Amino acid sequence: MSAPATTTNAPQIDVNGCTRISLTGVVCVIAIVTLGLGVQISHGFLNSRALLAVTASIAFCIAALVVPRATLLIPFYTPASLRRSFFLFLVAYFIGGIVFLRIHHRPIDVLIIENDSANTFLHGVDPYGRNVTHQDIYAPEQRMYGPGIEANGRVRVGFQYPPLTIFWILPGYLLGDVRYSFLAAVVLTGLMIFYCEPNLNGLISTILLLLLPNTLFVLSYGWTEPLILMTLAATVLVAKRAPGWVPVALGLFFASKQYSVLAAPLAVLLMPKFSWRDYFLLLSKAGAVAAIVTLPFLAWDPRGFWWSLVTFHSLAPFRKDALSWSAALVAHGLPPIPQWCVALVIIAVTGLVLWKVPPAISTFPIAVAMVFLFFFVLNKQAFVNYYFFCFGALCLGVASDACGAGCDFILVRYKPDDHVRSPK
Repeated sequence: MSAPATTTNAPQIDVNGCTRISLTGVVCVIAIVTLGLGVQISHGFLNSRALLAVTASIAFCIAALVVPRATLLIPFYTPASLRRSFFLFLVAYFIGGIVFLRIHHRPIDVLIIENDSANTFLHGVDPYGRNVTHQDIYAPEQRMYGPGIEANGRVRVGFQYPPLTIFWILPGYLLGDVRYSFLAAVVLTGLMIFYCEPNLNGLISTILLLLLPNTLFVLSYGWTEPLILMTLAATVLVAKRAPGWVPVALGLFFASKQYSVLAAPLAVLLMPKFSWRDYFLLLSKAGAVAAIVTLPFLAWDPRGFWWSLVTFHSLAPFRKDALSWSAALVAHGLPPIPQWCVALVIIAVTGLVLWKVPPAISTFPIAVAMVFLFFFVLNKQAFVNYYFFCFGALCLGVASDACGAGCDFILVRYKPDDHVRSPK
């Protein structure tokens, strides 16, 4: 139902104060719930129902990007009291998260490597150095590492993640647990998601992120995805509130995880008006920020840095328990999907997004979630932490969605005796 024209002496509803519930946002919520339930079924390990749920969430992501840009305006406001209550909720969540982490201690190599690397760096030693090793807590038959990496109960690898992660975990390490830093990242992400759209959209998105059971599961194992999600949230928030800082936030996003560079072509969606000059300027500035954080460690020990950050991961064995179609094929006696095929799919999907999806800040995190879901569900390793990042990106898509790049039509919910001012 189209909004009627303005009547001079009649009361008006301020459309700008209403909450916009878009069809894109609704489909995103369905994708979030589907993905969350799917991963919860198996905690991120191979399971036929979970794999079908992940695949269905990809379909919903595609639908969210191509559905008509229809929006329902509802009279839901966010008074200051609600914002204060939300802030108190985040504080309570942080305190509760600390209690949870003090109780739950997970035996995993990620935490050993993070603690060793933080300690090494604080003592002035290169955490990526070729002589750095860590305790191997797994039995030989588990085959967690590639050939030549484990010897005499030690893992021959430095820090497995980009240098930005080292800086981020230091406060948590000094406070007694590196996982505190990732808990802070999740809370800050929730805060940024809410302030992307401080209304019903932001509230629902933040609650979905924080109360998903897999969020605490990811935190308990010390996986680093909360950091990459936080930098993605910062990129979306500054794109809405302070566009001049987008290169800085985007650069930190690129510096937070090896696979984050897959989102570089999608940065086009953050630009209100595309031009090759502006696009290359954006990527150049973002690349410079990432280089400032990363290159000092590369210069410290280039061979050790490349071994820990690239070669170690390329030698990682195929995981038959991964929540991916490759693992499902192997489980049925078929060969896994080759890496060149995965690359072709990612290139094709990214190209279709850039061709068909109109540029808008809200479509950027949705497109990131979809491309990365394709990447994970086809690859040789895919577990709960990877899908957690996609889940959080979709929450960002819901929160930042405000009619996308314009809307085809608007539905306004109002009383029969009200007169509504049409939005400009």
